[in-house]
Formats: sequence, structure tokens, C-alpha cells
Amino acid sequence: MATRWKKPLLLSVLTSISLALGVGVRPAQHLWQAHTHDVPRSGVPAPGLVNDISSLNPTAMQTVAVAADSAAALRQLRELLATARARHLPVAIAGAQHSMGGHTVAAGGIRLDMRPFRYMQLDTVSNRLTVGSGACWAEVIPYLNRYGRAVATMQSDNAFSVGGSLSVNCHGWQPNQPPIAATVESLRVLLADGRLLTCSRQHHPDLFQLVLGGYGLFGIILDAQLRTVPNERYTYQRVASPAADYLTTYRRCVDANPRVQLAYGRLNVTQEHFLQQATLNYFVTERTAPPGDELSEPGLTGLKRAVFVGSKRSSYGKQLRWDLEQAVTRYAVGQTFSRNQIMNENPTFYLNRTGGQTDILHEYFIPARHYNAFRRVLQRRIPSHRADLLNVTLRNVYADHDTFLPYAREEVFGFVLFFNQALTPAAEADMRALTQELIAETAQLGGTYYLPYRLHATPNQLQRVYPQFSAFIRYKRAYDPQELFQNQFYQQYRALGNAAAKR
Repeated sequence: MATRWKKPLLLSVLTSISLALGVGVRPAQHLWQAHTHDVPRSGVPAPGLVNDISSLNPTAMQTVAVAADSAAALRQLRELLATARARHLPVAIAGAQHSMGGHTVAAGGIRLDMRPFRYMQLDTVSNRLTVGSGACWAEVIPYLNRYGRAVATMQSDNAFSVGGSLSVNCHGWQPNQPPIAATVESLRVLLADGRLLTCSRQHHPDLFQLVLGGYGLFGIILDAQLRTVPNERYTYQRVASPAADYLTTYRRCVDANPRVQLAYGRLNVTQEHFLQQATLNYFVTERTAPPGDELSEPGLTGLKRAVFVGSKRSSYGKQLRWDLEQAVTRYAVGQTFSRNQIMNENPTFYLNRTGGQTDILHEYFIPARHYNAFRRVLQRRIPSHRADLLNVTLRNVYADHDTFLPYAREEVFGFVLFFNQALTPAAEADMRALTQELIAETAQLGGTYYLPYRLHATPNQLQRVYPQFSAFIRYKRAYDPQELFQNQFYQQYRALGNAAAKR
């Protein structure tokens, strides 16, 4: 019964919204078509095969789920590591598996599924949260909400695990702040030899820096102690401007207003105005939210998904998406939302589920002074390739002084690029070429690229952008001489440590 009325209801909603926004009936027809063609890929993964969010890394591995109980998990993991050492099996560590370069897989090895390990305890005096590395932010946010607290730094969606977020040293919409590592007080890390160490800036500081942003290569993060912030209610504001003026707008609206707590930008990806228009979206502190304040994910997921899917491989769909986003955000100006409500959004509306294609992320961290230079690089480079650019988000990140492989060495603006790519050798080769071009341009501007994504950088490019990487590999082998912890990222670039040792 539900299925018979649900689709006509969605069509009616699409038509009503389109008419209300003054954009006519054609948008509703386009979005309905996108919705009806948005059919999940058929089939189930072959037994014994694992992958990541890219769908480009099918790998034969044995998966072991970690026990939920802390003491039982520690015994289990020590026994498993002893077996792996004796049998010379690589061990890869996985949480929500949203990386894209095989960072959670190693052929023929053991993949640890950390997701059951997700306990939480808030110290209501220090307001520090102790949380198991398998917990997802979707579990952390409602837990903290009960106490009137919120996550200090995380990605813009709630589907990532805490351990994965720490392993990639994530960042999000938190402006004028370093990445998540700055919010970490301590970590408990299980090393390859079975030792359990508590790492902080005071105890084992070298390991602390290596594990944060270390991609699971130094040990298993069991749990972390994180600083939290008050859950406040924010008022939403937006400013539209030429993309060339975005930095000036950001300085005026965000830097000059200490009450701004969340901010991000969008660039127009339509063919007619490619990367020429921008919107700055930001949230200004209104008041403290009470403990247990109403918490819900933003609604209209079906509509948002139809708009996003309809923008793939469609110039009309991209223009429609931009126009709808402009109309909706203008309408939302002045509305208030709690920090937890804003951050409690699931990425369901944009995750790819269509066979024969995948969606791929890039991110480039560009010194603020070179913002426009890199924007012009994107305008020149991207149209010469096949990849379909769906979205560009802009994020501000301050210098990171807590990790060994910092991607933000000064204030940078992260250009988050989201592409749709066919699952063909030709499309993969084209994406590789585009990525290498953009990394070369980034290096020329003194920027960096983010390491959790496809492994398309050449070894020379990685070494140029991250000159400390060879030392990173040497430290890895010092802590893990048998190279127990591995993944495809490490396997592809570990030779840089050998080359550096010979010099």
C-alpha cells in the first residue's frame, strides 16, 4: 500500500515546490525522471571480498568484527595480532570505510571492523568525551545532545567513524580552526607487538603525532578523549558574490565576527557560469541550547537526492540544482538551528548507488593568498577532462601543529571537489591524469592535497607535497618492524622510505 502512494506523493511535492519557487513544471519532470532512474545497483558482494566507498578497490580479505566490550576487545585484538605476526598476514583497520584509496584494505590479510567498539562516556566536569573508535558521529551527536554539548570538529556529515576521522585528521565546517587533531586530548593505541599505550602531547608525543592523520599504519586506535563545545543555537546567514570576491566576503562576514561558529562556501559548477559565482553560508551564535534540545536530521531527503542525482551528466540538472539551492537558502536566512542539528546530517541524499559509476572526492588545500589562482586552475583544467564535476565546497582550515603529516601548514582554504566517474578503465585513466595535473598546480602554489582519496599521485608528487613522508615511513617501520599494519596506500608509497634511506 505504501509504495502505491509514496511515488505519486513525491511527484506532487516536486511539482508544488517547483511552482512555488517560480521555476515551472519542467523541473518537476526532470527531478521525477532522476528519481525513477535512481535504482540501487543489483547483486551482493562476492563472499570474502571487501571494498571501500569508491567501489574501485575490491579485495580478498578476512573481516573480523571487534568485540564491543573493552576488556574482551583488547584480548581479542592481542590474540589476532599474535596470529597475524606468526602467519605474516597484513592487518588493515576499518570503520565506516569512507576513504577511497584502499586505506582500509590489504590483499590476503585481516580487516578489523571496529564499528562494534563504540562506547561513550562524558566527563561532565571537564566536558571531555571518551569514545570508542568504532562509534560514528551519528551516535556521538545525540549522546552529547542530552548533556547540552556538541562535537568540536568533525566532517559535515554524521556517517563517519571517530577512529576513521582521527586517522585522516578530518576537518569540516568549523571555520578558523585547525583539523580535528587539535581537539584530541589523548588516545589509547594498541601497537603491533601488543603493547597498549596512552598517547598525548605529554606522553609518547611522537606517536601521538604519527597516529593522528596516520591512516591506521601505526596501531589500532581503541578510544580517544575529545574536547567538546556547548551545543548552541545558530542563526543561518548567506551572502552571494562573484567567486573572485569570495575571500573578501569571507574576511568581512566570518573573520570579523567572532560569533560565527560554522561556515562553508559553494561554487557554481554550471556550464554557463563555471566557478564564477559563489555563496558563503554561515551560522552565527544566537543562544545556548538546553540539554536535550530537539534533535533531528534535516528533512526532504528524497527531494534533495533527486536534485543531486538529477545534476549528474546534465547541464540542465546542474543549473536547476544551483537555482534551487539559491532559492532555498535565501528562504532559510534568519532561521535558527542547533549546532547538533546542523551536524547531524546523513550523506544518504548524495551517496552513489547506481551500477557502472561511482562518485569520487578530491580536496586541495590552498594558501588563502592563492585562492583565486587555484580557482582559475580549476576553470582551465577540469573542462578538458571527462570527469563530471558535481560540487565544489570551500572550507577554511587553520594551521595544524599536532600531526606529523599536516595538510594545513598555514591558513588554507580547502577546495572539496566531488566528481561522478564511470567505472571503466578509460574513465579511471582520465581521472588519474586530471588528479596529477591538479596536484602539480597545487604544489606550484605551495598547497597540499588530501591523502584519503584515490592513489593517483605519483611518488614524486607525494614526496614534493609532503617532504616529510619518507621520515613518516621510517617511523612506521620503527614502531612496526614487521609491517603488520598495511593498506593499499602504504603499499603503493612505502618505497619512498627505501629511496630516502639510500640517499
